[in-house]
Order: sequence, then structure tokens, then C-alpha cells
Amino acid sequence: MAIDLSEYIFVGLVSSVDAAHGTAVVTRPDRDGRTTAALSVLQRGTKSSKDFWMPAIDDQVLCVLLPNTSGCGPSTGYIVGSVYSDVDTVPSGASDSARVLDHPGDVTMRIGGKLTITAGTLDIQGGGDVVASGISLVSHVHGGVQSGGSTTSGPQ
Repeated sequence: MAIDLSEYIFVGLVSSVDAAHGTAVVTRPDRDGRTTAALSVLQRGTKSSKDFWMPAIDDQVLCVLLPNTSGCGPSTGYIVGSVYSDVDTVPSGASDSARVLDHPGDVTMRIGGKLTITAGTLDIQGGGDVVASGISLVSHVHGGVQSGGSTTSGPQ
């Protein structure tokens, strides 16, 4: 009996996302718009070093379904990742030597230890304030300022 791999490995479109459970439902254009059950989205880390990524609605994703132990079609499945296409293009500026994170929402980094950034040039652009250890670059003041060659005291 030959197995039809297109039943188990396919590209579909995300139709709904359950971020709290790390799952998404995928519509299969190759199967007249049939939808999958909730599929787990593969992550790079989940125990002590977490990297959370969820596809967006209408993202093209590569899916792998596992055979049902009864031999009657697929069972559990996974979203391996999103794929670029003519519709979903590579982010502007990305290349074999440039990595780009292009995300319309918030991004949070929680680093338990030291964060070191080493760069030839560091260019941070934003419309707001930068606050480090409670000190604002926009609204901090210095006391003991005298004109001439003197230096200021620490920020207040």
C-alpha cells in the first residue's frame, strides 16, 4: 500500500492562532480549504531558554502530520515554520550577511545574566526615551554645572 505523502507534509495557510497553547489551525488549499486540528508550532527552545514565535493569520507554513496509530490517516501534527513566497516576501534589507527582525508588535527580551552587544556600529532609532538603571536620556539633569572646562556631577 503506497502512502500519499501530500496527506502528511504540505504547505497551508494559518487560519487561527492559540498563542497561550502554542498552536495554530491551518487551512489546506490543496484539500479544498479543509482545516487541520490545532497543530503545535515548533520552537527553538522551551525549557530553560525560551524563544517564542507564532505565525500570523494567513502566513504560509510547512506542516508535518504524523500517521494515526490505527492506520486511518493523520493524527498529531506540527507547524515546522513559515515560508517566503511571492506573496510573503523576505524582509527588506535581509541577505546572506544581514539578519532582519521585522515585527509589527512589541518584542521583549528577558536575560537572566549579562547582555553583551558587540558591533562595529550601534544605531538605535526610536521615537521615545531610553532609560537605563532608572536614568532617562531625555529628562535627566546634572547638578553643579559651571561653564567652561568643568565636568558635571552624576545624573539626578
